[in-house]
Amino acid sequence: MKKALLALLVLTPSLLFSSYFSDGIRAYKSGDYTKAKEMLQKAVDKEGAQQAYFLLGLIYLKGKGVNRDLSKARIYLQKAVAFGNARAKCFLAEAKILSKRADKKELLGLLKEGRENGAGECTAIAAKYNIPL
Repeated sequence: MKKALLALLVLTPSLLFSSYFSDGIRAYKSGDYTKAKEMLQKAVDKEGAQQAYFLLGLIYLKGKGVNRDLSKARIYLQKAVAFGNARAKCFLAEAKILSKRADKKELLGLLKEGRENGAGECTAIAAKYNIPL
């Protein structure tokens, strides 16, 4: 009985309260990008959610729920890359291409590293901008 009660007490807070990050993911998947941005920013600021940097970068890169802001996209995607997100390398390369802020060697490095770490988006981005990998 005590073990069951202890388990219930441990699990209850996680069931009652969701994180800003999970709320941000739900909003992003449902297409509510304004709310997603708000929740993901709180996830970064209040929860230290490293994964949120990637989605914030995408939101600004694609202009989903915000005006496209390549500078902010690069900042968030660079942080995601620093935390080891392979997909962020692909989209950071795209943000740099669009803002004309990278040389070909840097772009190739980002795209190849991302692809080698399992991020298929790098191949698609390279093809989109005629960059041979």
